[in-house]
Amino acid sequence: TFGGWRGGFADADKRLAAIRDIGFPIVTFVPAYAYVGLDTIDAASGPTREELGRAVELALRAGLQVVVKPHLNPPIYGPGFDMFTSDNHSWRVAAPWRGFFDVDPMSAGYRDGVVFEQLRMLKETLTRLGAAAPASPVRLDLGVELMSSIVLFPDRWVELLTATRKEIRRLGLEGRVRLSHNFSHHIALPEDQLLRMTARGRAAVARYIRGLDAVALSQYMDLTAAMRAAERNARPPTVAEIADALVLHETRFRKDVLEGLLRIPPKAVPELHIGEFGIGRGGLKHPNLWSGAATAAQEAALTREITLGMQGLLAYLARTEGRTMKSAVLWVTGQRYDVFGWGHAPSRNPAVEAAIRAALE
Repeated sequence: TFGGWRGGFADADKRLAAIRDIGFPIVTFVPAYAYVGLDTIDAASGPTREELGRAVELALRAGLQVVVKPHLNPPIYGPGFDMFTSDNHSWRVAAPWRGFFDVDPMSAGYRDGVVFEQLRMLKETLTRLGAAAPASPVRLDLGVELMSSIVLFPDRWVELLTATRKEIRRLGLEGRVRLSHNFSHHIALPEDQLLRMTARGRAAVARYIRGLDAVALSQYMDLTAAMRAAERNARPPTVAEIADALVLHETRFRKDVLEGLLRIPPKAVPELHIGEFGIGRGGLKHPNLWSGAATAAQEAALTREITLGMQGLLAYLARTEGRTMKSAVLWVTGQRYDVFGWGHAPSRNPAVEAAIRAALE
């Protein structure tokens, strides 16, 4: 993952060189935009088309596969924002997570200002590349972890998909851009998302998913899930048990959610990807919990858990039985997740870096 607000991609050449040095074949660009009010997005908070386009161009010229994954974030996470002096009194300013946002995906701010803006950026970038443009298409996520928006506006996501395909044809990008959606792991927890919806709403989500080229999933499920219940709090899982847990979650997502609740026939399920993977303050049992102080002893234990978790992911990706995910992307922003120390030097984990380099070689 390579993310940033406006100005955050200025060092693209340096960051991409580090990504290539480790051996990654895929980079996911995450332009961040502040969600400041109902269906209102501060476009000036995100990278300019030229800034992001230059970074994407550098990646494509370097032979990297590219995913573009625009994020809506609360303004409080943006550089220089002070909620105590701001005139914005919306709850959205300090929402803890983008999944709670109530954005209508067909609103002008989102459709034109976020999704279509990425298409315009890709059109200009691929035009500059000319004959050097890659044969493999760029993947664009239409939405990322917008759980409540899916619950509130399932039909509008179907409309957005239709409108985006029309815009792709207008721009001459057919065959050059593939469309996906990065769901939060809450879609795999029925009570968190799908069971909040009517049967009609779930049917719309099923139509939406069937119309996509790919589905990505932020994989923050319990990595101890494959252990015997009596042993889960007595010892850490083995690398093989973590790989087993990932297979278990993938299988349940396919069978219980996509084919079960959403009634999508197996042959109609798009290809699947792990859009995010990382381990934060919650360790292997709650990888998505990122905040909270820790003692020195707890930090040492977390470092061991993060190392085990990454080794488990690598073991999972090496499997041919039970795994159908086509790729996995590491979330490397923030304390503990930043295992390479690119933005938070104390989080660098040499053991993880060595394991990833060896696996990619």
